[in-house]
Amino acid sequence: MLSVKFRIIKLVVEPSKKWRLAFMLIAQKLLCLRYFKAKYIVCQFAGYHSLVPIIMGKFLKIKTVIILGGSDCASFPEINYGNYRKKLLGWFTAKSIEKADILSPVHEKMIGYDYVYENFENKRQGYSAFTKTNKAEVKVIYNGFYIDLFKRLDAPREKNFVAIAAYNRDAVYYLKGIDLLEKAAEQFPEIKFTVIGVSPQYLNKLRPPNLIFIPFVSQNELVEILNQNYFYCQLSISEGFPNALCEAMLCGCIPLVSNVCSMPSIVDNTGFVLEKRDENLCYEMIKTLINLDNLEERSLQSRERVIKNYSYEKREEALLELLK
Repeated sequence: MLSVKFRIIKLVVEPSKKWRLAFMLIAQKLLCLRYFKAKYIVCQFAGYHSLVPIIMGKFLKIKTVIILGGSDCASFPEINYGNYRKKLLGWFTAKSIEKADILSPVHEKMIGYDYVYENFENKRQGYSAFTKTNKAEVKVIYNGFYIDLFKRLDAPREKNFVAIAAYNRDAVYYLKGIDLLEKAAEQFPEIKFTVIGVSPQYLNKLRPPNLIFIPFVSQNELVEILNQNYFYCQLSISEGFPNALCEAMLCGCIPLVSNVCSMPSIVDNTGFVLEKRDENLCYEMIKTLINLDNLEERSLQSRERVIKNYSYEKREEALLELLK
């Protein structure tokens, strides 16, 4: 999006590779010095990788921008999720946010909101709950999606549920609400519950026969699978602004989401919200969904909701307006 107006110099930092991190921070400093006439330094998310560029921006008088989108605005020690659950990572994240010139959260609730979905200790989430007030310009710009790539196909659908989750470690089973889907599958043996994005080590996990695990697929395959199902589930314990949800809605899936961060406002009246993490409430929601009598109309409304509010063009226009 930014390359429409700017020449982009990229540097990818992978904080998970701890042995490389110190070298990458040095590389960041050298890159900033080399391009000392740059107009902006833009960091995708805040964390270990963002503090050096932000400090260098101050030193070189280059405007600094952080796009905030998820774990950099959360702390859930109970599930080992969120930057602020770790003292050092939380410090890097907070200092980056406090020193930046421009903050662009992908949703208003990235700034702050009251968390009620699960009974966790931190009842307040969003970066404002964990950082000091700063004088940064704050501009919320929603994520944007390719409405022609993710589309409704002229194909028959079934009253089944699909979910997308990078199930590549044990914690994801709970974090993304797959455990709730397993219980729902036991409760509704006549309905299929499909999870896309399952790593090989979990594909043979013992589970009900109607809980189907599929590995990572291409985007074209993903669109086809989404179009075979009327309903999409995102029952995560924590989310920022989930791309998978909007992509599923563009494919005409009617959403069922947890009452977490941006998701209730994304689906609005086109879908259903599980207010509390309660399996019995979840069963009632599923019963309501499968008994809807206007599925095609709701499918169209789901797609139109994203087209109207979260298109690629809207985000591009807003970002280019922010970075004049």
